[in-house]
Amino acid sequence: GQQIPVPKQEPLAVTVKDDGAVFIGETAVALDELPAKLKAIAKNGYDEPIFIRGDKGVAYGVVMRVMGRINAGGFKKLSFVTAEEQGG
Repeated sequence: GQQIPVPKQEPLAVTVKDDGAVFIGETAVALDELPAKLKAIAKNGYDEPIFIRGDKGVAYGVVMRVMGRINAGGFKKLSFVTAEEQGG
């Protein structure tokens, strides 16, 4: 039988920019709307793993606030991913 390739499920990634702006993928999202937006696109509802990426210059407290907001929105599987330098 012919195997049909299944597109790999991209993890839900929230990026926190150094100016405090929050993005889901490439889309800028207001902090207040973050949980609702995530809920709308999460395939597994609140069991969906959410990856939080912080830009290099972003303050840790800002990232914590974003994670807290997502957590308060009902998502429990949060992972913080530090931005690794490419190459070098």
